Amino acid sequence: MSSLWQNPFISLLLVIIFIAFLIYRQLRPRKLSRRALIIFPIIILYIILQSLPGFHPDQAKLIDIVISAIVSTILGLLACRQLHVYKGPSGKAMAKGNWTYFLWWLAAFIIKGVIAVMLGETKTQNISQVEILLPVFMLLVTRNAYLFWKVNKLQLVLH
Repeated sequence: MSSLWQNPFISLLLVIIFIAFLIYRQLRPRKLSRRALIIFPIIILYIILQSLPGFHPDQAKLIDIVISAIVSTILGLLACRQLHVYKGPSGKAMAKGNWTYFLWWLAAFIIKGVIAVMLGETKTQNISQVEILLPVFMLLVTRNAYLFWKVNKLQLVLH
């Protein structure tokens, strides 16, 4: 089972499914709950931690990871501008985004790919699950931290 979690193609497939799910969710009003803000980052962090024993980065990979984390955080903050947090009919926090939110995420992955190629990574078998999931983790943590901050700023209550 652990070899399944260390397969970068499975990670890439999971990322694509996850992004499609996020786009779908951005277009619909949704309740904001503490559980929803915590569960996805924890799941991705768990998978990253499970992949660490098989991850042996060289200096170029470490540079790639640090730059990707920084870029993902910045683009995640820019993406948050597309999120609207408001008081729902129940009096509790709701959020809605739009399809342009996805473009910021897409930009993060394109930049990550360009950085990897610039650092000499041209073979897909050299890509690790950690490298694929870390930008997703950073984007999610940034998004969820923003939503939590916005809910508190508006003095709303989470579901």
